[in-house]
Amino acid sequence: MKILLVDDERTEREGIRFLIEKFQFELEVAEAANGKLAMEYLQKYQDVDILLTDVKMPYMDGLQLAKYAKENRPDVIIIIFSAYSEFDYAKKACEVSAVNYLLKPIEVEEFKQVMEHVIALCRQKKQWKEQKENLLVADKKLLLYRLFNTKESVTEIVEKLKEYKINLENKYICFVSIETRNNYFELCEEEFEKILKRNMKLPYEQIDFYPNQIYVIIYSREPIEERKVENSIRLLYADLTEEKAEMPSIIVGTTFFGIKEFSGRVKEMEDVRNDTFSYFSGVIYIAQKVARDTGTLEETMQMKDSIFRSIEDENMPAVEEQLLVYLKRLENEKASSAFYAKYLILDIVKAIYQKYGIYNESLIMQTADEIMNSHDLWKVGEVVSKVIREITVSQKQSLPDTSLTVSEIKKVIKNEYMHDIGLEEIAEKVCLTASYVSFIFKKETGYNLVKYLTDYRMKKAKELLEESNWKIVDIGKACGYTNQPYFNKLFKNYYGVTPKQYREQK
Repeated sequence: MKILLVDDERTEREGIRFLIEKFQFELEVAEAANGKLAMEYLQKYQDVDILLTDVKMPYMDGLQLAKYAKENRPDVIIIIFSAYSEFDYAKKACEVSAVNYLLKPIEVEEFKQVMEHVIALCRQKKQWKEQKENLLVADKKLLLYRLFNTKESVTEIVEKLKEYKINLENKYICFVSIETRNNYFELCEEEFEKILKRNMKLPYEQIDFYPNQIYVIIYSREPIEERKVENSIRLLYADLTEEKAEMPSIIVGTTFFGIKEFSGRVKEMEDVRNDTFSYFSGVIYIAQKVARDTGTLEETMQMKDSIFRSIEDENMPAVEEQLLVYLKRLENEKASSAFYAKYLILDIVKAIYQKYGIYNESLIMQTADEIMNSHDLWKVGEVVSKVIREITVSQKQSLPDTSLTVSEIKKVIKNEYMHDIGLEEIAEKVCLTASYVSFIFKKETGYNLVKYLTDYRMKKAKELLEESNWKIVDIGKACGYTNQPYFNKLFKNYYGVTPKQYREQK
């Protein structure tokens, strides 16, 4: 907090400064020798909290100064001190909202009490102001959030935003979506705001979506220069990669004018974000993406035709090689359609299964789940590679020995049941896709693989309860269950009693 001492006598100012230091009031002290100089100080500096002024001074007296402060700096708390005790002065002091009127020579104890009261009042006013500002910021953020996540009229929300000095009407607007793999915007909120402020050269507003995603609205009366936006985004991305942001990805929308296009442009941003593999890290400019996608569609179709010709020729090495080229092109482009790529790869898998006569609707559905639920480009490609390996193995044998495969699966379960394994881990151990392992196991044994694994574990748990003195929690862990309540519940579902009750019965 800062106090401005105003008196034409230096000894008076020094005396008050001495008392402030004596009582260890945490105040920064500024001084002025008359009302005119004090008024100029108030005009120049906005951080004065308390004005302590004498009445009789040259150029501008204390009452005139207090009146100016009341009208132009209503946040400043005023104290008047004077050698004049007439009622008229005290009355005028009240008219300018002075909180106290001290008489010279100042009584030390009275000064102490007045200053303690004023400092407490200052702190309270600051707290109220901060709370009010926080509420205003929260209201503003909520309105901005509703622009993107509500069915309300955009026009009505834009009108309300004017109360917060945000006017989006008749402006050129550009959206920027920023996303990270970690919760960067929650962990480093202040740091990010500094980065944004440092790099954005046009008016903008930040909309907090999720701990790992925010939107930025850039707006301007004049057409937004693409060069300026690209330069700001380049610097922003560079700063984010140097900070704690994991794999930042930025999507820059196309510039539009007026709020009529608002909803459509929001959807455009969402479509691009949803249509991009989550491995993506970098910057996408939607306008450039549309032009590039249009220009490369013919090339993509040619690559697809080449892959399908290789499948028809039963040339699996060529399929893998061509698929690798396609995946690398997707990775380099970064913004290519994830959905289109997944459907293309699923078509390749279907064509391979059909070509080799092992097409099965259930098998295809399981493979489709693996592909569509994957968020990594190369894992999607790996599904095709595993399918090709399965085909290659089966072609080397006169008849696919599925019983041998099932034996390998059972062997894995026998050796690994005590660990945290499931369908994916078992499939990896036998170098096959999860969908194929599930399909072939059910076909040969009539058992669902996950149920078979659970049955095996429950059988082992029962044996350990009968034959050992291990603690029940240790038996659960030995059978692959680290969650004791879950193990107890599962055991009871199988045998009708809890592990403890089963042991007591035996």
